[in-house]
Amino acid sequence: MTPSSEADIMEHEEKVNNYEAMYAGRLKAKYFSKKTFNGEDVFDTEVLIENETIKSSRWPCMRSFADPAKHLGEQNQSLPSAEELSVAPTKNQASKKTS
Repeated sequence: MTPSSEADIMEHEEKVNNYEAMYAGRLKAKYFSKKTFNGEDVFDTEVLIENETIKSSRWPCMRSFADPAKHLGEQNQSLPSAEELSVAPTKNQASKKTS
């Protein structure tokens, strides 16, 4: 091998190693950061059972990564609006009973 080709090989190996480190960092940030693309927490609730923390979400964890636009639309549709939350039944509203 000529010295220039050895230098080229070493430079190429360094570039590959840097790329692999950068790629690993991106994967960790994407799948293990506990955040969605829009910065929200993936997990809704945490429960402590026998000294073990159980995190859960009503949405599948990878849904926001697979199709972020669809996830945001579905998430926004399922949340009650501020108007729905502030409306409380009054005495004038009859309650519906099922038999």
